Amino acid sequence: MPRKGVVVVSPTPDTASRLDVISTICQRLLDEAAGLEDAAVDLLPFPRQVIRADLALAVSRLEAFAGIIPRLAGRRPLGRVALALPGNAILSNPLATIAASHLTGNKTLVRLPRRRRAWAEVLSGLVGDVAEFIDHDGAGFLSYAMHQPEIDALMAFGDDAWAAGYETLARVTGTKLIFEGPGKDPFLVLCPALVDEAARAAVEAGTFNAGQACTSPERFYVVSAAYDDFVERVTDLVRELNAGDPKDAETQIGPLAPVVAQRIEEQMQDAVGKGAVVLNTGLRKPMNVNGEERVLVPPIVVAGADHRMTVMREETFGPVIAIQRVGSIPEALELAESSPYGLSATAFGRVAGVAERLERSHGQVFIEETWLSRRRKRPLAPYGGRRRSGWVWEWQDEQFVRRDGPRHNFLEFSRS
Repeated sequence: MPRKGVVVVSPTPDTASRLDVISTICQRLLDEAAGLEDAAVDLLPFPRQVIRADLALAVSRLEAFAGIIPRLAGRRPLGRVALALPGNAILSNPLATIAASHLTGNKTLVRLPRRRRAWAEVLSGLVGDVAEFIDHDGAGFLSYAMHQPEIDALMAFGDDAWAAGYETLARVTGTKLIFEGPGKDPFLVLCPALVDEAARAAVEAGTFNAGQACTSPERFYVVSAAYDDFVERVTDLVRELNAGDPKDAETQIGPLAPVVAQRIEEQMQDAVGKGAVVLNTGLRKPMNVNGEERVLVPPIVVAGADHRMTVMREETFGPVIAIQRVGSIPEALELAESSPYGLSATAFGRVAGVAERLERSHGQVFIEETWLSRRRKRPLAPYGGRRRSGWVWEWQDEQFVRRDGPRHNFLEFSRS
């Protein structure tokens, strides 16, 4: 069996000193917030409102690291951790992931997609020598990281279709692979009395950053008694959203990558062809944002959706709310479970047994709240899904282990 992880690690500062470094980065964020916000607007294709919210989340996440110190007692660093971060990351994801690796005493190597090269320089300036940033193509970086004897763990974000192919390499090299993948998250409306609250939550969580978040709910199952009111309320709320140029301070929905816009177009054509009613709240428009070709796709509501349609089965990653009427709570649960993905699930209506059942198929379950409201309350809540939404592969006690479910990076980046 490969014996990675038995590398002698140079002495590192104690946990308190490393926490001081993270606190310094956090203070730098606060001191430079206005400039960082402007830089992100100039370098990334996301709306200022989204960037500002992500900056605030980054601060709250870094501040929360002090609270996890007791959980690190008796734990040791892995040695060196490589991070392949996603292109939709702004500040909170990169900084919290790097901080988790640093707090546990690791040396950290970071790669962002090449189209984010300029933003990587901003992040590198923020964290200083806490992490080393490398300019490398994606597949090349993963192969490089897994073949380097001194790299003990690789964390990668992306598509499960290509990630699954790295299992053999993980077995052979002994590199711990932590994969964070896509979602097709269900949102269940089980109580007619909660229609207004559920509709507001659905629109906020489903269209935040134009749906470009893995944990955005993408398929909505509504009991018959609540269905008509929910569709009407969601449609009214979606019409109020401002879609446009991300540099405009009033914009809530920014443009998408062309490949995503094309996927949405194909899903909508499929849905209409199979009987759904699709409400487009505006016209698609090509845009150039900071040198990137993008397509503005205003929010879309799909009523009368069902599982014959690709919009209910395949990841969308855009501002689309696809709604299916269900005849019962058991039917809603069966449909929610009917997916190869299991990142998170949301339910409005406190029905006995619902949360426990969804926890078996999904990493996180939100009851009468959303992933957005949960992360505001618990910025370092566990993350990670089940099935093809994410996993950890590693050698333990002479056995190759495959596991999934919610996890904390500060525990994955350390050993007992």
